[in-house]
Amino acid sequence: MTLSPAVYLVVRASEAGRDTIDSYLLRPRTAELLWNTVSLATAVTALSVIVGVGLAWCLTSGVARSRPLMVALLTAPLAIPSYVSGFVWVRTLPDFYGFPAAVLVLTLACYPLVMLPTVAALSGIGRSAEDAARTLGCGAARAFLRVTLPRIRLPVAAGALLVALYAISDFGGPAIVRFEPFTVGIYNAYNGSFNRTVAAVYGCVLAIMALALAAGERFIRRDAEPSANAERTRGIRDHAGAWAFAIGMIGVGLAFPIAGLIGQILRSQRADTALDDVLPAIGATLSLAVQATLVITLLAIPVAFYTARPRTRLSGFVDTATNLGYALPGVTVALSMVFIGLRVVPDWYQTTALLLIAYAVLFLPVSIGPLRSAIDAMPDAVSEVSRTLGAGSMATLLRVVLPMIAPGMLAGAALTCVSVAKELPATLMLAPVGTRTLAVDMWSLNNDLAYGRAAVLGLILIAVTSIPTVVLSTLFSRRGPST
Repeated sequence: MTLSPAVYLVVRASEAGRDTIDSYLLRPRTAELLWNTVSLATAVTALSVIVGVGLAWCLTSGVARSRPLMVALLTAPLAIPSYVSGFVWVRTLPDFYGFPAAVLVLTLACYPLVMLPTVAALSGIGRSAEDAARTLGCGAARAFLRVTLPRIRLPVAAGALLVALYAISDFGGPAIVRFEPFTVGIYNAYNGSFNRTVAAVYGCVLAIMALALAAGERFIRRDAEPSANAERTRGIRDHAGAWAFAIGMIGVGLAFPIAGLIGQILRSQRADTALDDVLPAIGATLSLAVQATLVITLLAIPVAFYTARPRTRLSGFVDTATNLGYALPGVTVALSMVFIGLRVVPDWYQTTALLLIAYAVLFLPVSIGPLRSAIDAMPDAVSEVSRTLGAGSMATLLRVVLPMIAPGMLAGAALTCVSVAKELPATLMLAPVGTRTLAVDMWSLNNDLAYGRAAVLGLILIAVTSIPTVVLSTLFSRRGPST
């Protein structure tokens, strides 16, 4: 299933012949797009790791009051599509285009992918080792970097992989700020010259990049050891610097785009008409998001266990295969599903089942990342002790293992739900006739230049996709240490 887009790309590209493929790969335009994609992914991943880990520390050590609310607000930028954020920035700063704008827009959209699994990891480990380092003369920052950071490298690596894959696959954000990575080149090939061979060749390059990224993340996890037994919980005290950093990110990542949308609504004279028949779009969005989240989570659990400890060559292959769909543009995955629907299972074409399969191909790594990090962090001794006390394998799984990995599972489910709710290309091309989601309606209004009405739906979409953050807030408020 996850390999179907790659198979489609290979079949489509091979139709042109090797000489034609070589001519496409060796031309200067390809080198330019490759450099743009690599530089964008590198910058966005580095900044997202810095911001995500910093905010995770703030939430688990430096923000005592209103912690669940802060988690929800800092996660909310996930609900804002990159093209919406980019639209607000370019409307506010007309000359803000190119590489810096693309890095900013994607970093604001991606840092929660690092923050959430890191928060889950920091909430589950103690700080005895960090306190010991402090008593030996290390400052707070040095103790965190030398003691705590190596212990949370697995969730950080998992989040960084998702960020890098998102950065090389996103189209809307870079396109609206006039920056051209491979995704924009693929879009132009499909919609400009109708040359699907060029688009397929570029898609194959993205697939190779995804393989390299997955291999790098797997290398980081290769020699990782399980966490030690639980230690003293992490105490939380209010720090002015932590509050300033968190509030600043909320302002840039959430308040600024919302204010821009509201300003667009106020300048429009027909924004109120967007509320007509909006309830069916909300219902369809929630229904598809919930169904897809359940399906993807059920698929992610066995895959995460299989690709976690112990690791084999086959598990490495499965791990890599699951990341391919997330690295490819949504339009490419959607076209591969159209190909399969028309030629392999025509009865499934434009059905909810085929759409859910497309969502699984696109977003399975989003659920697997936090879940596998939780599995990697679980001590092996826990399962062994449960079995020595007479519990069977199934009882150990249900009563011991699943409760311990619940934070990672819920984090992955929340990320998946948000991703599905704002997804556009696959929904637009594969949804059953008559199905209207908020993202599809926004796209239609934007194409009709009805920016004010589109902004209304943008605000509603943000509100709807913020629902999963309530789950995360409740989870952390129950598991977080007392103040």
